[in-house]
Amino acid sequence: MAIREKNDIASVVAEYVTLKKSGKTLSGLCPFHHEKTPSFTVSPDKQLFYCFGCGAGGDVFTFVMRMENLTFPQAARWLAERAQIPWVEEEESPDMARRRQERDAIFRLHKLAADFYNQILLHSPQAQAARDYLQERGLDQEAVSRFNLGYALPVWDGLVRLLKKKEIPMALAERAGLVLAGTNGYFDRFRDRIMFPILDPQGRVAAFGGRVLGDGHPKYLNSPDTPVFSKGRYLYGLFQAKEAIRAKKEAVIVEGYTDVIQAHLNGFPEVVASLGTALTMEQIKTLRRYVQQVVIAYDADAAGQAAMVRGLDLVRRAGIGVRVATLPTGDDPDSLLRRGEVERFRACIEQGEDLFLFKLNHALKSHNLNTPEGKARAVAAAIPLLAEVESRVAREEYLRLLSHRLQVTAETLYQEWRSYQRRSRKNNQTLDNSRQTGNTTVLPSPMSFPAGRDNPPDPVERLERELLRGALQEIQNFRRIIEALFMEDLENPLYREILGRLNQLYTPDREWPPEATELPDSCRTEYLSLLAENEAKQYPVDIEGCCLRLRQMQIIREIKQVQSELAAATELKGEALTERLNRLNDLNKVLRRDFPTFSGLT
Repeated sequence: MAIREKNDIASVVAEYVTLKKSGKTLSGLCPFHHEKTPSFTVSPDKQLFYCFGCGAGGDVFTFVMRMENLTFPQAARWLAERAQIPWVEEEESPDMARRRQERDAIFRLHKLAADFYNQILLHSPQAQAARDYLQERGLDQEAVSRFNLGYALPVWDGLVRLLKKKEIPMALAERAGLVLAGTNGYFDRFRDRIMFPILDPQGRVAAFGGRVLGDGHPKYLNSPDTPVFSKGRYLYGLFQAKEAIRAKKEAVIVEGYTDVIQAHLNGFPEVVASLGTALTMEQIKTLRRYVQQVVIAYDADAAGQAAMVRGLDLVRRAGIGVRVATLPTGDDPDSLLRRGEVERFRACIEQGEDLFLFKLNHALKSHNLNTPEGKARAVAAAIPLLAEVESRVAREEYLRLLSHRLQVTAETLYQEWRSYQRRSRKNNQTLDNSRQTGNTTVLPSPMSFPAGRDNPPDPVERLERELLRGALQEIQNFRRIIEALFMEDLENPLYREILGRLNQLYTPDREWPPEATELPDSCRTEYLSLLAENEAKQYPVDIEGCCLRLRQMQIIREIKQVQSELAAATELKGEALTERLNRLNDLNKVLRRDFPTFSGLT
């Protein structure tokens, strides 16, 4: 398939995951579940991926389907566009077709608007004030070109007139967030503003941010949520920064558009912005595809500090390392770099505090450390932070540091820490008891990433899957399984279907295993996952052991089923009762005969 050939899996995965060479394979942190030690592997030779942690696996189509939450046809189209291969639409539902067409139309419309605003900035006499403003801010022609900056004229219908001329429906432009409907018709959303196009990771214009030139409000105006944009999902500058981020294995997060642009112009291409908000889970998931470490460099004012604290725990829970760059009071990255203090900004980044120290300092600022009561409150605020530190060595160092800062003995602090631990264990025990008795509703963790499977499979399903994996390792394994089991013995209908299809494809001299394209669509994703798992796990499957264990579990399950029927059927008499009792007796005989070491049912 041309789409697969033009989309090398290592190249596609590297757009989401930082990969390192490991023999013939590549490895990195799994994007599908939370982990700190890499268990995610990519095989360039086989064009497959597999995660030892969560069991996710497959080919490049499977990967894109999971990462972008797409169906197979949607993933194929996504990869075709990535490789610039002409796409012929597969069959899709009318609703899917309508949404896809609308998204495509909005992306095209945004590109048209971005070019329109850019040309106005470059050539319109009415944009002279905008050009002067950018010049004063140190944003030269390179900045305008690299980030496609533009200007929206101080008129009500500048963009509206262009769209009408091109016969673009105003309803679509309103849906895209470019125009608004009023009593006298449609008018431009953005007026008299420097325009900052916001790109998706593929470089398509998804939205705009507009900075007012005069004293208007709001100072910054973003596009509203649309079918292609949600403010909490995007990071400004990511498209321009992603290659540098991968190379450096670190991203620097700032707040504003001009912070990003100044950083890129001054030799910091790994900088992105959170669009003026505290970091969201969606933004963190996006970052986690690229890096294992971030530096937060928000403004040094109180609002900036508060926004920083709100996002830090989310970053930590996502398994990303965090440092905090403390900027000089009254400065942001833009102002610091405009003054030419490049090395000072670099020092702020390189000397950033680790997460615990930043949160500790932030907590201590709220208390008067010159009074006993203030110290006590500071300790009460600081001790819970230690629970977030996994390393015992680091925790001891932090206790000593806190002792020095507060002029309180380390022994006293350690006693407070132990007391906090006891209270936490007691609270957790109470919570566990409440869970068991159903007396409380347990809220989910605020940050979680999906594992390979929604629910862990039961023992029978695990054995059935292991047998299938063995069947794909060698053709002799497949023959042994078919001889030992009937297809009907498998309880999982998907595994039955795969085994049945393999039986249809089997010939003694054929190449094994069959290509995934030889299986129906309903089987292909799981089949690819099995192939990927075999590529990652080189050890052979114990076919005889799995068959015996599966047979034993099937007998046990049937015994329990018959016992349940006998217990429930109080009016069961005569032949029906005798038949069930005989069946129970026969099953127990088979269990004792074939599995003499089995200790009995519990």
